[in-house]
Amino acid sequence: MYILSTILYEEKREDISISILAKISKDQDLIIEGQDSGPRVKELMGNWDYEYYLTIKSVDKQVLLQRIKDTNPQVIDDQELLRWIRENYSENNAFSAFRSFLESQKITYEMYTWR
Repeated sequence: MYILSTILYEEKREDISISILAKISKDQDLIIEGQDSGPRVKELMGNWDYEYYLTIKSVDKQVLLQRIKDTNPQVIDDQELLRWIRENYSENNAFSAFRSFLESQKITYEMYTWR
């Protein structure tokens, strides 16, 4: 169950469909999730569907929020956090770019992939 969510990136073509979302869970965790599917994914990954998730637990999300707020004072809550993520990470590489940002900020996260 999610209490807030936003679409970071969507693309639908004949050979591939890509969807990347940012969500806040009922436990106040930040989740970035993506799904790629279609013939191109099968060709590259060996399976029709590739799913990937990145979870920042609520305690670590507070650290992230503070770091972002240091240079973006308007980011004061989860809704503004999702807006900031969407504004800065809304291209095809949204997942990997945001993950790189987390690593640069030394924010702890858990990652899961399925194919």
